[in-house]
Amino acid sequence: MNRAMIAATLVGILFGASATLAYAGREVDKLNQQLLACDNNNVELQQQNVQLAARLNQPNKSPTVLSIRVQANTPDGLVEMATVTFVKQQLQFLIGFPLTSLQEHPDLPSRLIDGRILTVDQQAFTLRVTTVVIVERLYIEVSATANNGS
Repeated sequence: MNRAMIAATLVGILFGASATLAYAGREVDKLNQQLLACDNNNVELQQQNVQLAARLNQPNKSPTVLSIRVQANTPDGLVEMATVTFVKQQLQFLIGFPLTSLQEHPDLPSRLIDGRILTVDQQAFTLRVTTVVIVERLYIEVSATANNGS
């Protein structure tokens, strides 16, 4: 009976420790997603600050792309953040690009992103551009669908 009581106590301790570990892991994942969102926001605001300072110092007669806004339709928040970051990295060179040139080639953002494969947590997603709005703040809407083979 004494051994059974010790065994039950040890099982209870192990169960409690594993439940605590699972809860802590979930909280760490949630905080990581919040950190990624804040990092994306920070990078975007820094770019906007640099662009506004440059625009103030050198007024340009022709309008240019000042920033890129990406809306991602994805299965979850982690994939959404990875998609937004990936698309912004791929299209970063368009900042400062003349709007007239981009209006002459409105399919440029779509050709660069459509069909690209993005891997998040060992799962592959195919990116499709659904909307592109060519203005000073370039707007791109992208959908990410999971590949069945992964």
